[in-house]
Amino acid sequence: MKRVALLLLVGGLSGACASAQAKAPADHPTLDVPPPPPRTIEPTPRAESPGPEPVGELPPSSPAPTSRPRPNPSREAPPRTEPKPSEPATPVVEPAPPAAPPVVPPAPQLRTPGSPSGPEAAKQVRESLDHAQRALNAVNYQRLTNAQRGQYNNAKLMLQQAEDRLKASDFDIARQLAEKASLIAAELQGR
Repeated sequence: MKRVALLLLVGGLSGACASAQAKAPADHPTLDVPPPPPRTIEPTPRAESPGPEPVGELPPSSPAPTSRPRPNPSREAPPRTEPKPSEPATPVVEPAPPAAPPVVPPAPQLRTPGSPSGPEAAKQVRESLDHAQRALNAVNYQRLTNAQRGQYNNAKLMLQQAEDRLKASDFDIARQLAEKASLIAAELQGR
């Protein structure tokens, strides 16, 4: 009985699939595309351009001297000849020396309010550097793993960079570098 019900069910489903057909698309009238219009190309009017105007003789140009030649005392200066009165005198204009660029003072370094500047800031950074150096010196380098030795070397590099920034009067960055080196040293000591 179960087999018969199963066969009827399968037969009904297969018949439903076989009888289903896709709908044919509706016939639409085709669109006739008109031919393109004829192209007419008009020639552009040709304007006769006059050629370059002839220019009379130009005086020979001398290259601009980059530096003035030094007079040679061993040579005698050639005698100056005055221009003939019948010839028009052409004034010789020497180019003016380039003006020196204005001196711009360096911009003042920006500081957060309440942060020390000058000698007081340098003193604080120096104390931070000394503390970090003492902390690194207290670390036993021989007992460190390879990863910890890399951290130790990074802290040493940070101290050197902090020294350089201190010399350049960049106190904020120098202090930050010294504090980072101090933190690394504290981690390496196991505190």
